[in-house]
Amino acid sequence: MPNVTEWEEAKEVPESIYKQLGERGYLAGLLGVEYSKIKHLTKNTVKSVQPEKWDLFHEVLLTDEIARSGSGGFTWNLIAGFGIGAPPVVKHGKKALIDRIMPDILNGDKRICLAITEPDAGSDVANLGCEAKLTEDGKHYIVNGM
Repeated sequence: MPNVTEWEEAKEVPESIYKQLGERGYLAGLLGVEYSKIKHLTKNTVKSVQPEKWDLFHEVLLTDEIARSGSGGFTWNLIAGFGIGAPPVVKHGKKALIDRIMPDILNGDKRICLAITEPDAGSDVANLGCEAKLTEDGKHYIVNGM
């Protein structure tokens, strides 16, 4: 907390802070109920609660503690991209992909986010559009965003 104003003004949080989230198991903990499914991918776990007993309440507590800094910039720098990008990979990704990328992400060595192309929607992901057109041979669909 003593450094938040300095980081806000610099518009940068030191990478070491994000790395500490990984080392303490907090990144894994921010996956909520998915935490117990990925515990084998990192040696870093939250010491006070076993992954099998971790639930969304614990994730809320963790998020609330990070938010105590009083800085939305600090809080979102640490958890926004992770919180949007990691859950879909863990929940829907193929095992080989999860095993390849999640250890570095959970340990705080790499970051993840979600990138969406929105030519007409700005930040309104709910208004994204796409169309699927059947190819002339009738065997495939071509999907394009709108």
